[in-house]
Amino acid sequence: MRKRLHLHLEEKEYRDIIQRCHFRESDLAKLKEAGEMTEAAATPEIFFEAAEEEKRIPVIVTLGGGVDELQDSYMQKERLTESYMIECVAMELLEKAYWQAASCVYAHTGMWMSGICFLGDKIPLGSMEEIFRRLNPQGIAYNQAYMLTPKKTVVFLADLCAERRDEGCAVCAECGNLSCTNRRTPPSAQ
Repeated sequence: MRKRLHLHLEEKEYRDIIQRCHFRESDLAKLKEAGEMTEAAATPEIFFEAAEEEKRIPVIVTLGGGVDELQDSYMQKERLTESYMIECVAMELLEKAYWQAASCVYAHTGMWMSGICFLGDKIPLGSMEEIFRRLNPQGIAYNQAYMLTPKKTVVFLADLCAERRDEGCAVCAECGNLSCTNRRTPPSAQ
């Protein structure tokens, strides 16, 4: 299954980015401008497949290559602040994509995502080969080191359950990187 996602950041989310990523309040207008460009460049999609009675399914979420191109264009111009803003906005959009992915999975399977297992954490990176064979995600690739392109792409296994849990997409709760600058506790449902 391949489905387009629709992602948009609100004022509160921009203010969260300012706090979490150490921007100044005076950077808000520039951050919103970077956000609008990032949203326009993004082509967010989810790829997943769920066989009947399956309790763990493979999922790929991407923002698409346009975000990479936008960020690279700012890097080439040595506009590092804007490039970093694009990075921060893209990470926020990717987190929103997890919540939309949960809704897409539910619409297709009648089951809710109850947990996310990232490759490289508890699941071997080599599992990516089987996931790509199974999902055949057009426009997404990986190299020998399992680096994904587009860069804002995530591959994971989603555990499924019958009842919705607000923390079901709590990416931070599932991640072992306790020093991540994007870490949130508790996560906000969006």
